[in-house]
Amino acid sequence: MFRSISQFTPVVWLIILATMASRFVFFMVWPYLAVILHRDHGLDTFQVGVFLSISGLAAATTGLYIGYLSDRFGRRRIIVLGLVVAILSLALLGVTENLWVILFAMLVESVASNAIETPGRALLTDELEDRDAKDLALHMRYYSLNLGAAFGPVVGVAWGLTGRQETFLIVAGVLTVYLLVALFIFFRTPPRGRVAGKAFSFSEALRVLAQDKSFQVFVLALGIGGIAYSQLEAGLIQYIQQGGEIDPVTFYPKVTLTNAATVLVLQFPLLAALQRVAPLHRAMLGIGLMAVAFAMLAVVPITSQYTILFAIIVLSIGEGILFPTINLIIDRMAPKDIKGSYFGASSLAGFGFAIGPLVGGGLLHLGGGTALWWTMAALCVLVAWLYHLAEAGRKEGIAT
Repeated sequence: MFRSISQFTPVVWLIILATMASRFVFFMVWPYLAVILHRDHGLDTFQVGVFLSISGLAAATTGLYIGYLSDRFGRRRIIVLGLVVAILSLALLGVTENLWVILFAMLVESVASNAIETPGRALLTDELEDRDAKDLALHMRYYSLNLGAAFGPVVGVAWGLTGRQETFLIVAGVLTVYLLVALFIFFRTPPRGRVAGKAFSFSEALRVLAQDKSFQVFVLALGIGGIAYSQLEAGLIQYIQQGGEIDPVTFYPKVTLTNAATVLVLQFPLLAALQRVAPLHRAMLGIGLMAVAFAMLAVVPITSQYTILFAIIVLSIGEGILFPTINLIIDRMAPKDIKGSYFGASSLAGFGFAIGPLVGGGLLHLGGGTALWWTMAALCVLVAWLYHLAEAGRKEGIAT
């Protein structure tokens, strides 16, 4: 399984390692933004959900065009531009006390992050021709993301950085290092895959996407799944805060550590065990386990830390199967010339992640945790059915 690692280029290693470093510091502060907005600015759970949803919507609405730009002008240029804008917006988040400036910076940072992540995934697959090497690289990228997510909040608590706006300055500093290393590697290595500058219009990319009905169903499934999975951040931390029995600032690092550690330990054994299972079948298994986890959260007491963490373990197993598989499916569905547009179109699923905090906050406000978690379980079942429809519509390329 790891023999194809010798095919990895410096660009592939850059994306994998930079993902780990940036997520490490990002998770020191971003999940606690809900706490900062509530504690320092007096927002209630619904208002916090609105704030978080607006920034997510900004990323979702620009993802498709960003993907097209990476096809048209080159992945590397878009990544560099995204890094510059992200650094500036994160620095602004670290110093401002104005609520509306915070909202503006959140909007800009969300779009900039999309300009780094979407072309980055496409660039990673451009660099590798062998399918096994691509699959391994995408799994290692996701593994590195979870490695950073696992230890970022823990180190943040140990260093007293969690829940403080100034921590955004540290994130900006890490992205500055990423930018400098990326410029060095990009100048020293020739691009592979699609040649930047080849003439084709945005309308042509949209025409191809409009004809691919199976991919449209798949993106719809991703969006609905995003509503459910986003509750692991905004929904869960507000659920704990609403209960008043557990301190969310000290308990949430245990959640993120449990989540990431489970994925870290089991991701590659799961990959080996499911290697012969069709990608969409893997995705259905993963989302099914997430439905079980949300049902568990609906019935366990809010004061029981250990049973909550056990539900997170079940959810994390599903996540470890589902999320790396999503990128495999997109890579196999996408025509080579507009791969960035396909990865960008998958960002439309960000509408689910964007409205997730709003939906979660609203359900918590109206019906408490029971309404929230049973609704999320039902959405996961719906997603599994949509995966089945996507497979039925397009067997070739994703059935093996």
